[in-house]
Amino acid sequence: MKSANDHPEIERFLDAVCRQVRAKTLHVQIKEELATHLQELVEENRAGGMNEAEAVHAAVSRMGEPARIGRELDRAHRPRTDWILIAFIAGLTALGLLALYNFQMQGSGPARYVNFFEKKTIFTGIGALLMVVFWVIDYEKIKKLSGYLFGSGVLLLIGVHEFGHSMNGQTAWFEIGPFGIYAPIVSILLFVVGLAGIKPLREQDWKGGLLLIAYRGIMPVLLLLKVNVVTMAVLYALVFIVYLGLTKKHAWQVVAYTSSGVLLVVWTLLNSHYGFMRAFGFLNRFDDPGGGDYMVTQSLNAMQSAGWWGNGDSNVRIPSVQAEGFLPYFISYFGWAAGILLIAVILGFIVKTVKSAASVRDDYGKLLFAGIASFFAIQYAWGIAMVFGFAPFVGISLPFLSYGGTDQIVQFAAIGLVLGIYRRRDMVAVSKPAQRNK
Repeated sequence: MKSANDHPEIERFLDAVCRQVRAKTLHVQIKEELATHLQELVEENRAGGMNEAEAVHAAVSRMGEPARIGRELDRAHRPRTDWILIAFIAGLTALGLLALYNFQMQGSGPARYVNFFEKKTIFTGIGALLMVVFWVIDYEKIKKLSGYLFGSGVLLLIGVHEFGHSMNGQTAWFEIGPFGIYAPIVSILLFVVGLAGIKPLREQDWKGGLLLIAYRGIMPVLLLLKVNVVTMAVLYALVFIVYLGLTKKHAWQVVAYTSSGVLLVVWTLLNSHYGFMRAFGFLNRFDDPGGGDYMVTQSLNAMQSAGWWGNGDSNVRIPSVQAEGFLPYFISYFGWAAGILLIAVILGFIVKTVKSAASVRDDYGKLLFAGIASFFAIQYAWGIAMVFGFAPFVGISLPFLSYGGTDQIVQFAAIGLVLGIYRRRDMVAVSKPAQRNK
């Protein structure tokens, strides 16, 4: 017997349904599902004594008006907008701008020489435009570029090591006229996007698994350590551990990579006395308040003196207000009431990204969303823990809150990607494991 969609009347019915559905990538899946149901009806009708033509006509009539069915399917598979996630981003950005405006108006410290508020406003505008671009792009088209994107991240780090500009002991910037591009954060986003589209670890043989861990896990960490950005190396290693956890074939693969990553970072820190003190000073944070513990001591003092409503313009000395010292400054200036609100917004953002990632149906989109969500969650968790003395006080900033040029633009681009994934979550067919790019 011919399959249901081989009958001209059924073909016309299926085409009429799909003409109403704008998500063209779903047309094949919709036709397959409807054809299966029609085939069952045709067989039921034939068993009741109808001939082929009568059975087909009765089955199609029983399905109903194709245009109506198509409109209902189109509503079910229309683009989605994650307004709650957008609200969290808008709130975090607004609070960051407010804090840097107040910091600049005080006219003390580096605020006298650097217009943090104006520059952050410009970077926010550029980032928002880039966010919209990635929001409307069909993210599935990026999948076939996964290998090239990951390779671009590797080449970017090699290039900045050879030709980049050095600052604070890090050879991590490309200078283009008056602008500086912080290569490590760009590379990490390229790595995260590149990881999502490759053949996952659970589908690799043992040789492929070793190559994946070596090339996509260990090499980026080595390159980041080579340009002396230990914090970024740890950030990527943690994101990669999340990736391994989601795609692993065996638990030992996660354990082996984690152990090697820890050894690499510790070895690097042992070769730098200052770096070692910054990284591990939190373990004895009250022993050397004027030396290795200075950053966390000042942060804790500022927050302890804030009260519920803050100190306003008081001259509390907080290191790196525009970067890792943002949260202590915010609490010191606006008080614990505002600080608790800010931390609640951050936690809400993290929970929302995790829940949104779980709602994505296709494997590629889910993995890409999860990678970006972990990229943000790790930075927030680390940034909050360190100012309270529970993590190394190093150069980690709070996304969308702290000052940053390249960082902020990359963060908005990443959010654009996740908004684009959420937008098309009901417009893509469920991924098939065999159809992946290597």
